[in-house]
Amino acid sequence: MRISSASVLPTHATELFAAADYELARETEGELSYDSFRLGPVGARHGLFENFEYGASFVFVNNRKDDDGAPDRSGLEGATVYGKLAVSEALALELGARVLGDDRIFPYPSDGIDFYVNLPLQRGLGDGRLYGEIGLMVQDEIDGTSPAYLNWGIGYAHPFQPGTQFNVELFGDENPTGNNHMQLLIGAGFDLEGALVRPRLGIGVYDASPAVSLGADVRWHF
Repeated sequence: MRISSASVLPTHATELFAAADYELARETEGELSYDSFRLGPVGARHGLFENFEYGASFVFVNNRKDDDGAPDRSGLEGATVYGKLAVSEALALELGARVLGDDRIFPYPSDGIDFYVNLPLQRGLGDGRLYGEIGLMVQDEIDGTSPAYLNWGIGYAHPFQPGTQFNVELFGDENPTGNNHMQLLIGAGFDLEGALVRPRLGIGVYDASPAVSLGADVRWHF
């Protein structure tokens, strides 16, 4: 749901995707509360050749303050381009860059060009699949500093019947605005005649994560 897949698209296959989440009661480093509506990632990916895909997407964020002085702006979190190589059935290497971000958007400000590397992993476990990721984002200068932060996650997908599965994920990061994140996501996937629909519920483990979030994403294959 939020963790990158270690699988890549077949050659010449294309996928369009869109996601949206409403997040309640995030907190800043100064314990100021705000909500966020996140549209994205919205974009496309394409299988260029065997074991390699590339893609592009954007994320738009609307912060809404609960406390005076809390984040209260709208704008692009950034536009991302990436390439991903499936090293094996269990491991992939993803490299990407993000531009056009707003350094006043929370919780992921951006200014200039940011680069990231991500290692998605997966393996079969019983009837389901255990998967995870670990990555590093290196940001351009923000307020006189050039922050770099880790992201990580682990999840499990279990099929119930053809076209339906259950997912649970725990993921987090070292947040560039001060407080670290950790969130538990519970969701499901439904294959509906060419479109994969995945609703989800999120529960924050740390205060900087949303106390509760509701979201979904949709993917179309061609």
